[in-house]
Amino acid sequence: MVDLIKLRRVFVDEAMERIGELEEGLLQLEKRPDDRELLNIIFRAAHTIKGSSSTIGLKDIGRFTHAMEEVLELVRQSNRGISKDFINLLLDVTDMIKEMVESVASDTEFDFSRCEELIKRMEEMKQNRGSEDEMKTEGPELETQNPELKIFKIIFIPSPDLFKRGIDPSVVINDLKEIGEIVSIKGNTDNVPLLSEMDPENLYMRWDILLKTNRKESEIRNLFEFVEDGSEIRIMPASSSKYEEYITPVGKVLVDEGIVKGEDLEKALKTQKRIGEILVEQGKVSPEDIEKALEKQNHKKIESFRNSVASTIKVDLRKLDHLINVVGEMVIVHSMFQQAFHKNGGAKNFDHLFSQLQRIGKDIQESAMSLRMLPVGEVFQRFRRLVRDFSASKNKSIELIITGEDTELDKGVLEKIVDPLVHLIRNSIDHGIETPEERLSKGKPQKGTIHLSAYQMGDSVYIDVEDDGRGLNKEKILQKAISMGIISHSRTEDMTDDQIYSLIFQPGLSTADAVTDISGRGIGMDVVKNNIESLNGRIYIRTKQDEGTTISIKLPLTLAIIDGLTVLIGEEVFVIPITSVVESLRPNRMDVKSLNEKGEVINVRGEYIPLIRLYEILGITSWMKNPWDAIVIVTMHEGRKYGLLVDELMGEQQIVIKNLGSATPRVSGIGGGTILGDGRVALVLDVPGIVETTKM
Repeated sequence: MVDLIKLRRVFVDEAMERIGELEEGLLQLEKRPDDRELLNIIFRAAHTIKGSSSTIGLKDIGRFTHAMEEVLELVRQSNRGISKDFINLLLDVTDMIKEMVESVASDTEFDFSRCEELIKRMEEMKQNRGSEDEMKTEGPELETQNPELKIFKIIFIPSPDLFKRGIDPSVVINDLKEIGEIVSIKGNTDNVPLLSEMDPENLYMRWDILLKTNRKESEIRNLFEFVEDGSEIRIMPASSSKYEEYITPVGKVLVDEGIVKGEDLEKALKTQKRIGEILVEQGKVSPEDIEKALEKQNHKKIESFRNSVASTIKVDLRKLDHLINVVGEMVIVHSMFQQAFHKNGGAKNFDHLFSQLQRIGKDIQESAMSLRMLPVGEVFQRFRRLVRDFSASKNKSIELIITGEDTELDKGVLEKIVDPLVHLIRNSIDHGIETPEERLSKGKPQKGTIHLSAYQMGDSVYIDVEDDGRGLNKEKILQKAISMGIISHSRTEDMTDDQIYSLIFQPGLSTADAVTDISGRGIGMDVVKNNIESLNGRIYIRTKQDEGTTISIKLPLTLAIIDGLTVLIGEEVFVIPITSVVESLRPNRMDVKSLNEKGEVINVRGEYIPLIRLYEILGITSWMKNPWDAIVIVTMHEGRKYGLLVDELMGEQQIVIKNLGSATPRVSGIGGGTILGDGRVALVLDVPGIVETTKM
């Protein structure tokens, strides 16, 4: 019995990929209107969605996409350029198809009456384009056209896994009927195995078709585009007698090996028996030759299947999450085992076993985590459409430049970074980039640019949103902050530029002169900051008047497993991420100084480092009050060093970070929790958050 739910899942996954190809292709086609290959890619994507949807009974999606396909086909046949209206229309159609597919994914009803306006616009586009093309073909050029009907022989050997991919090959037959008359069609069963050897989900049939049409061979071939992966498709005029063009795979092997002549094979094809049986009966080949040919044919199929699997295999995200949780438990058990062993006086002879176990565990961890890593280009490409539409609505000319698309980020982080990036790019379009007239008056190019880039440094990924606009107005930000009571007038004298610019992250603070449909409502940047910090990330601003602004987001590579330094403060154990640690030391009494109104500092080899007493920040009782009796962990944040005072250093180990849950309020300075090897729960310190909390 066919699992319709499973087929629909397959359809949704494939359709969303094709929709991405449609949108990206149309945006690129707007820049390269003469790129015929790009137009073919767009056509194939639409054709695939039409065929797949019709196959699983989604007739309305199939009909709507077919209307889009007809517009694309008309453009492909024409030598005229691509207009902006054409791109706008098909982008709207793509959006509607996406909504349809999303309704399939959520198992909700879609109101197809909403498509009527778009269908009407597509019909008008076809009529206008068709009448213009007819005018161009009047006169001498019309005489060169050949309206005669031709008969083509089509050999269609579909890929065995078409059914598994949710594709019905009979859809192609229906498409052929629309462009001509099918004179003859035969189903060939040469490759159908014995019933005991048959896989009911595989496709073994082959079709021989005679088609009478006035279309070109290339137009016929276009109908097979959505089934061509793994399939064999041969199209030739019916008068062709070349045996190479319409022999079966096994027959081709025999001819290529020189075992049988083409003429003998051609005669065998006219019967209904298997080719191998006929050739053996006629004494043309031996049974051993047939076995070898079949073996070679199967070998080619296996190699083709392996290549296909390597490039198309998909893994359920829930399975990956389960694997990562299991790996996390293994890390915890390893820590428990190690502590229990040494507590009971373990022998040195077993130390190498622990190191091997640790190495294997780390390898498994890295392999498991790599499965979740995805290139950021998957998200970045979505913003081409956003920049195009928003810049047009603001009557601005803006180009989006994307670099670092291959930089990989954890899927969980990648999904949550989309909304913050949308806010930042919209702000750049609305507030950052000037109007074309304003840019020309400043001696800038009329077209503005937004540069979206990603790059990895250490165990962090940086995403920069950079524009070449007007930059942030420091005086305007200060005036707004003072008027809202966020800061006092007297405090502004001591504020650095970075502190002033960071005020834009305060809730409700906006320097926009007017509310627009894009931004300027006083919300957004505080949400961006909160979303980034919820991912244990940080956000930074670099700006210069009339030169532009860069918003830089720093994100962890992954949210699951890290190396940590365990420390003791009073009776509580805390974990400091090892990436934040520079060194640990016990300072001399004479190296600890108190500066008026600046707090305590420690002299570390001639460099004075601010001292942060963690027990005061965390509100707990410490055993060690004097720094020279305790341990100072030297950390780095934004290029500056800070000393964190702890009672005792316990050691380094891998930890599995667990979210504290939505029911637990977010505490500044705490990045999550973990379970230690002895079963105790420890909090993971957020070093940047602690430093920001203590800044005056």
